[in-house]
Amino acid sequence: MTRIGIRGIVLTGSEENLVNQTCTLPLMVYRPESVAPAPAVILCLGGLERGMFESLEWIAASLRDAGFFTVMPKWRDNSPEHDHEDVSLVVDWLENQPNVDSARIGVMGHSRGGNAALRAAALNSRLKAIVTFGAVTNFLQQAEGTAIYAPGRHKKLTEWLGDHVANRNFYEKIQAINYGDRIKQPVLLICGEMDMTAPIEQSVWMREAIMGAGNQDVRLEIMPMMGHYGDVVPGAYGFDSLRAIIIPYFRTRL
Repeated sequence: MTRIGIRGIVLTGSEENLVNQTCTLPLMVYRPESVAPAPAVILCLGGLERGMFESLEWIAASLRDAGFFTVMPKWRDNSPEHDHEDVSLVVDWLENQPNVDSARIGVMGHSRGGNAALRAAALNSRLKAIVTFGAVTNFLQQAEGTAIYAPGRHKKLTEWLGDHVANRNFYEKIQAINYGDRIKQPVLLICGEMDMTAPIEQSVWMREAIMGAGNQDVRLEIMPMMGHYGDVVPGAYGFDSLRAIIIPYFRTRL
């Protein structure tokens, strides 16, 4: 089993570049064996920088083996401001791939990537299904909450996004919780019971925002004893359990 953070990890996709007038997005591409047009899944990376392909290899290769054309972009820069635009650029790219069924494109994101997936889906109806794992959906709440209980994390967060008081409008602009009323697609929100980076409430509030606007096709899965990176107390990883939920969901929705 692939584990996040282990040196020497082998990526089983092929690295390419998506070049646009404004940016270049490195891509890790996983092509299924079938030559027939396949459904596609865009995987959105987490982190405070441009993202590490290795962090989602555990699901990327498995989606490929299940018949999905799977692609992971790195972000154009460290800031999440343009993440939704980067996802849309990947959708454009997928629509030009001859072995992709452009009517069946889904998106999955982890942490920051979960926020990006939700925000992108709210603004792009070409995305037909959304899955998140450990999504950070309310950056303002994180900044305000960590100021008291986790000053070190608060410092890192505000260095990344700016002061949450002075830059409140920016926080409002980028956080998925403010886009819930525009998400009309099926959504699966997965979170770990022991996730202290993106606590359960971040996904609970997101579900409430989407359902409150009329979309009832929202499912919340809480993974017992699991942390933010798929780690399970006392010392294992729960990637098999996550794959057992994510892959069948995409099969039924795409």
